[in-house]
Amino acid sequence: NDLLPLAYTPQSLQRVCDHIDQVQTHLGRQMLLENPATYVEFSSSSMTETDFISTVLQRTGCGLLLDVNNVFVNCTNHNYDPYVYIQSLPHTAVGEIHLAGFASQSDADGAPLLIDNHGSPVAKAVWDLYEYALAQVGPVATLIERDNDIPSFDTLFTESQQAESLLQTAIGKQPQLGHQA
Repeated sequence: NDLLPLAYTPQSLQRVCDHIDQVQTHLGRQMLLENPATYVEFSSSSMTETDFISTVLQRTGCGLLLDVNNVFVNCTNHNYDPYVYIQSLPHTAVGEIHLAGFASQSDADGAPLLIDNHGSPVAKAVWDLYEYALAQVGPVATLIERDNDIPSFDTLFTESQQAESLLQTAIGKQPQLGHQA
């Protein structure tokens, strides 16, 4: 179920950009690139994940599907600040946001290891990060991912209402356009 990780190198950057250009040309429209959940990092990486993603977006003109749960998972797994991660991305490129749940395990050293599982409720820390992301990028379409261990409709509805409430708050904080009297 998980994507294969890649090293953040100039060679990987060129390959990803080439593939995105190919897809966008074939479709005749912009696509959104999702930030992945990762569980390992490569010592051969010469740039950060956010620098890699930002450069891909700049070179290809594609947009960003910001998976807030993946941000939280990655930052926990690799010991980064998730708020700095979101701040480091180009906010105007965000076209959609995803939320999900994660499973918590421990790695061989006993450190926390989060797994993006789409089968758990959205954690409070992810809701808080989502609220922060909305404050940075403004209100955008949001999807709550649930692929397995589907709860009752009432539980799903409650989560969707929480996302809607945060979106409405973000909409209310948008500057109003119009003429001053």
